[in-house]
Amino acid sequence: MSEGKRWQEADVLRGMAILMVLLYHSIIVFPLNLHVIERYRILHTFLWTVQMPLFFLVSGFCYSYDGNYRAYAWKKCRRILIPHIVFSALDIVPRLIPNPFVHEQMEAGEAIRDFVLYGGSDWFLWTLFVIVMVYPAFDYMCKGPAGMRKAAIFSVIALFLLKPVMPDLFLLNMISQYLLYFFLGYGVRRKLDSQEDGKGYAALAGTNGKSDRQDRKKGVGRIVIAAGQRNSMLLTGLLGMPFFFRQVLIWDGSGSVPGMIAELLCVFCSFLVLIPLAGMCRGRILAFFVCCGKWSLQMYLLDAYALVLTRTLLVNVWGIRLPWLIVMGNFLADTLIVLLLSKYILTKAKVFRIACGIPEKG
Repeated sequence: MSEGKRWQEADVLRGMAILMVLLYHSIIVFPLNLHVIERYRILHTFLWTVQMPLFFLVSGFCYSYDGNYRAYAWKKCRRILIPHIVFSALDIVPRLIPNPFVHEQMEAGEAIRDFVLYGGSDWFLWTLFVIVMVYPAFDYMCKGPAGMRKAAIFSVIALFLLKPVMPDLFLLNMISQYLLYFFLGYGVRRKLDSQEDGKGYAALAGTNGKSDRQDRKKGVGRIVIAAGQRNSMLLTGLLGMPFFFRQVLIWDGSGSVPGMIAELLCVFCSFLVLIPLAGMCRGRILAFFVCCGKWSLQMYLLDAYALVLTRTLLVNVWGIRLPWLIVMGNFLADTLIVLLLSKYILTKAKVFRIACGIPEKG
């Protein structure tokens, strides 16, 4: 798999993840609570189980560090920490003023305490920021002797299993949970990088002296094998996911180790489904997922504001009460709004690019 292909598939998976986040948020609790309907509650739980692990796995896959920690830290502060601070502040302001658009009101002291000590509303950004800031240490261990590599693996697994007893102060519990998925994504990338890219394809280009006819046959054979592997992954994921997700529902909210293991296996089966689907994408569908993946951070940051608009129009203004219409209306409208704003508006001014973590080249 070439480097370009790898990054494209990572963008597709990231695009799938952000669309799952938007769908997750579309199952509203205010001004109409759809969580009291069992099928929407189950869908909500499933999306929560899969979407964030997928984000962290792709983030780990895309991780890179050139040895200059100062430059690396500044890049991560600009990309993640500044948007976290800006949008957490923007989220706090409307919660301090009584209004019909926000479900939860807060006192100023409570809001600031929640942001400083517990990550605020954009907990995902703080969790990701802490992980990427400490990850060079794990990277160093993984590139060291066998003993150091084993220590890194043991540390990540131990932190994951200790999640139920980790405090939520500074989101240490979330960091210990999602570090594992980041580490797995990083491991997949290292495994792929360790392989000799194009080794088999050089032979197909005729460099081994065999005839073009033989080369074409080998090429067809590789395609058949790849398709079989893809279909096997898809079938395994489809068969295993319902079973493990049932265990997640049983242990939902318990914070137990069995529940976490069930979640891990459910996520794994989901990956076995999503990865082949990502490889099947072509044409406009592929371009759409790649575009969503590229702007996923900005779509995440803007989604809450788009959702306030769409849910207010759908429920309060137009009086819609059909749950499926509310969910799909929120999802489709929010996706369109945040994607267009991210791609065509936020890039126009430097202040927007800084506030939303858009690289200067973006």
